[in-house]
Amino acid sequence: SGQLKKYKVTINDLLAENEKLEARARASESGKIKDRMERAKLESELHDMQRLVDRIPPDILAELKRQQRQYGKER
Repeated sequence: SGQLKKYKVTINDLLAENEKLEARARASESGKIKDRMERAKLESELHDMQRLVDRIPPDILAELKRQQRQYGKER
C-alpha cells in the first residue's frame, strides 16, 4: 500500500509536469505564429514600398539621388 501510494504521487507529479510542458509548448508555438505573421506583414510593406519606388520616373529618381549625395557632402 505504501509503495502504491508512492507510485501514485510520482504519477501525479509527472502528469503535472507534463501539463506545464504542454502549456509552454503551446505558448511557444503561438509566439512563432505571431512572428511569422509579423514577418509576412513587414515583407508585404517592403514589397509595396519597392513597387512605389519602381514607379518613380528615372529622371526624378536620379535627381533625388543627386540631392542626397549633395546633402551628405554638406554635413
